[in-house]
Amino acid sequence: MAFIRVCFKRIIYFELMIVNFKVGQKNAKADLSNPIDISLITREDTSFKAWYASEMKTNIIRGEGFVGSVAEGGAVNFKELNINPHANMTHTESVGHISKEAVPVISVLNQFHFLAQLITIEPIRLKSSNKKPYLEGDLCILKSQIEGKINPLAEAIVIKTQHHYKSLNTKNYDNTNWPYLHEETTAYLRKIGIKHLLIDQPSVDKEFDEGLLLAHKAFWDYPSSIDMERTITEFIGVPDDVTDDLYLLNLSISNLKNDASPSRPVLFSIFY
Repeated sequence: MAFIRVCFKRIIYFELMIVNFKVGQKNAKADLSNPIDISLITREDTSFKAWYASEMKTNIIRGEGFVGSVAEGGAVNFKELNINPHANMTHTESVGHISKEAVPVISVLNQFHFLAQLITIEPIRLKSSNKKPYLEGDLCILKSQIEGKINPLAEAIVIKTQHHYKSLNTKNYDNTNWPYLHEETTAYLRKIGIKHLLIDQPSVDKEFDEGLLLAHKAFWDYPSSIDMERTITEFIGVPDDVTDDLYLLNLSISNLKNDASPSRPVLFSIFY
């Protein structure tokens, strides 16, 4: 399997906007002129949000004889942004999000194209549980829902749990107890070799979990290790007409030294 993945990463060439590569032993292609953007739009005042943070705010820079607004007579628009990647942006994070050690996501994600599997999952409502933070009535994604369903060639998994894509751009998740992944689920994803986990929720963990962060920790095997290979991307949005399949994923992040970075994951359909 390691050899197959090396083939996927390296045997690649361009012909106009068509990229050619190997998927296992098959010759495959992807059309880069038809991207499927699965990031959400962050906007001032009306953006999606979670963690009780404010939406993005902009501030026009002003100084003596200077105003950073063309509408107000300035030569250029020059604004600063007040934004929290974890709270109101599609973002990609490293183990540095939960570790004592500083691990900027740019030190983990140093290549940006992966074979990804999109899978739609309807979270299951828990009936009972004796283990925190799992509570009766929670919506949870269980290991049994994905076990045996992931293509062994996939390096990334894109989990779609929501429909009505357009509404995700303005959704307020505060105090909603959103669906989350069971720790056994993320441990399984790690075990089968998934390096990049993407989901259309604010977090892979539940909103109120007393700081346990079980799904994050299981995926990164923390604190047993400091995982310098895996990332988690949250707050994505998969358009309603995009079907479950294997895709070529471009996972781009800003060159920002932080545990999380604003990101813009894009899928490309694969054809043979």
